[in-house]
Amino acid sequence: MRWMSRSVEDRQPVTIGDLQLSISEAVKKFDPTCETFIGVIIEFAEPKSRLETNWAIKGVKYGSCDREKAARAMAAITSRMQSEFKLSATSTRKAGRAYASRVSALLNLF
Repeated sequence: MRWMSRSVEDRQPVTIGDLQLSISEAVKKFDPTCETFIGVIIEFAEPKSRLETNWAIKGVKYGSCDREKAARAMAAITSRMQSEFKLSATSTRKAGRAYASRVSALLNLF
């Protein structure tokens, strides 16, 4: 029997911008009342196992749409996209550099 989840190696690489745009467009198409949905903010997330993906939703911009309907749409869409896509190497390097610069800035405070 084959596992239902794909390992990260089997997922298609995508940039953060493309992933954010794809999720936003999918939510808008999911329900007509979600047409005013603005978008999502994606962040790099260190996978804890080989079945987990390397990204997560950090924030949501609902606009004036119904939050409950948009949240249901996002749950379904995100679940599917996390099994199909991973952040590309260029996206993860940028996230790593951003994290390193934040840590460096914090260390300079002490």
